[in-house]
Amino acid sequence: MSGTFGQRGEIDASRGVIATYVGKKRSGKSVLALLLFKEYRGDRIVIDVAGDDGPVGPDVVTLSGTVDDLPRRWPEHLRDERKPMTLRYVPDAGSPTVLEDMDAVVGLAMTHGDCCILVHEMGRLAQANRTPAHTLRLLSHNRHQRVTAIFCMPRPQTVDPLVLAQSDLVYTFDVPNPADRRRIAETIGWNPKEFDDHVAELGPHEYLRFDANEDKPQDDDDDKRLLHFVAIPKEIVDDVKRWAAGYRPTI
Repeated sequence: MSGTFGQRGEIDASRGVIATYVGKKRSGKSVLALLLFKEYRGDRIVIDVAGDDGPVGPDVVTLSGTVDDLPRRWPEHLRDERKPMTLRYVPDAGSPTVLEDMDAVVGLAMTHGDCCILVHEMGRLAQANRTPAHTLRLLSHNRHQRVTAIFCMPRPQTVDPLVLAQSDLVYTFDVPNPADRRRIAETIGWNPKEFDDHVAELGPHEYLRFDANEDKPQDDDDDKRLLHFVAIPKEIVDDVKRWAAGYRPTI
């Protein structure tokens, strides 16, 4: 079967998938990214750059400190029996090592393997020509460690080209800047003018999904690689937001 998704619409976590969500603030990208993160059934870790995207909750362990303080290994001593763990890290924007701090958390995920990492502001972590070592390894070798990666960003223009190029799934919401739309179109191999037209047709919180693992159409078959989706239902949005807004004291 072609495509990233299985017959029931699920993602095979053992494959190690990269999903990138692009769109302006309040376009809906973070909610959809959180939905995928929420549905992942193994260990999870999130880099919450702004500190207000979550998740936080009774089952979330919050990491703190800089690269010198962060654990090098998954904190198994904090695991509740054999349940999957969710870790959350909010970097200190004023830290002189903030890039290394975030990269250390990526290294933690790659060392652990068999997990999912969500980065809410990928543009802060993977700037063009300035992507740190662990993040480069994630972009190039996530499948070897069976790490599923979920990236959110408002603009791809200043982000390492590998982020889009290595993505199995690219979700495009409202992207106002034409240079950003062109970057997406050229990376996924789509005609930029046609891609612009597709983006222009999006309603509030609607999105395009490009599946790099979907086969190119043969003859007169429909092209299923790029699809237009309506906004996810409000009850699902509300459920994701409630889940992400829980609370647990810092450990």
